[in-house]
Amino acid sequence: MIFGGMAFDVPNPGAPGLSTAEFMKEIEAGMAEPHRDRTNHPFIHAALEGKATPRQIGGWLLQFRLWADPLNKNIAILYANAPDSDLRAALLENLLEEEKGMTSGLEGHVALINQALEELGFSKKDRETAQMLPESWAFYHWVDSVMKTRPFFEGMIVLAMSEKINPIVFGKLAQALRKHYKISERALRAFDVHAGEVEEGHAKLGEIVLDRYVTTRYWQEQVKFLIFHNAEIYYRFFNVWTAY
Repeated sequence: MIFGGMAFDVPNPGAPGLSTAEFMKEIEAGMAEPHRDRTNHPFIHAALEGKATPRQIGGWLLQFRLWADPLNKNIAILYANAPDSDLRAALLENLLEEEKGMTSGLEGHVALINQALEELGFSKKDRETAQMLPESWAFYHWVDSVMKTRPFFEGMIVLAMSEKINPIVFGKLAQALRKHYKISERALRAFDVHAGEVEEGHAKLGEIVLDRYVTTRYWQEQVKFLIFHNAEIYYRFFNVWTAY
């Protein structure tokens, strides 16, 4: 069996897989590998130690916005392809939160990020003319391809596993900004919303989808590659801070 250019040896692909709980233990162990662990990326440590400049933090956030905005719109594709009404409801909530801040009661996430970027030294012109760096393009292209061309549940898993780590990453950045940098609470809302319960709720969808659709050895091997490859590309995206 070949997936994404990689071959997997699954002698009996229809055989039942691990329980979701056991499978998640394997995933979490793999996600803790240094080349996948975004929570301990040098950028995060530099921010926590006050060594990253405001422009470097803003540059990272700007690059995040450049790929996150178009990818969030792809949630509508997953919604259109999901057969389960409860999953569609969850995807719709996710999309409306990203676009309008429906659940958090704040503004849309792009608007919140723009407020933070303004205080971190990026003018409206800077934001409107910015282009994705190669690391951003690589992550955007990968996730865009999964969401548009793979089964809907693979897109949902990539989305959920990407959001699963966000509360830790953005929580650390919010902590760093409050400790070392002069930035208003209004601007910090862009970090707080990604570190809070709304983001955690979106991440929980991943295990629901795994429990329903990823129950054989075949699919668990495919999805394991999907999750780990996603984490590796996402980790490398964090390197954009050095460009600023």
